[in-house]
Amino acid sequence: MEFSELKLPVATRMQLNFIGLDYKRYPSDASLLGFRNHESILVFLPKKPPQVLVREGVKIEARFALQMGIVSFASTILEVCERPYSYLHFAWPQKIELEPLRRFPRFTLQAPLNLTAFSAQGIATAKLRGRFRDISLQGARVGLEKELSNTATKVLLTAKVRVANMDHTLELHGEIKRSFGRDE
Repeated sequence: MEFSELKLPVATRMQLNFIGLDYKRYPSDASLLGFRNHESILVFLPKKPPQVLVREGVKIEARFALQMGIVSFASTILEVCERPYSYLHFAWPQKIELEPLRRFPRFTLQAPLNLTAFSAQGIATAKLRGRFRDISLQGARVGLEKELSNTATKVLLTAKVRVANMDHTLELHGEIKRSFGRDE
């Protein structure tokens, strides 16, 4: 994977680790300013770590989160710029690593829903109202007006949604994988 393929927006927040002469890692927050394909990455550094001399040739490790997972790469500082503010030019990374968080990205969906809960034997045990919190190809998080009993293992979710200016009824059959308390 190439850095440019990530299509990162300006101001993407990053966690940097500067590798000191003692080979220790010194963390610092940074923000992406931009990049020039196959040349360099520009990063704004609001505060330099006091334990390391930030200069050309210093090795860095960068990490940041995307919906698809945690991205990391290693690079070196090509140039330190102080005006009009402190920013760094990093060498173009040779390798980008992606540690997936989940197989499918989640999307916010704020739609009311009706839930019918079923026991393992297929008997309807509850009918509740709630709202979607988010949804993905692999599942959905929902908030309900009341707590579900532990006997419910399967659910039917129905909701009215509007897609491309057309009204649709969304009907999802699923299993309960995790349940959280009111404040989680």
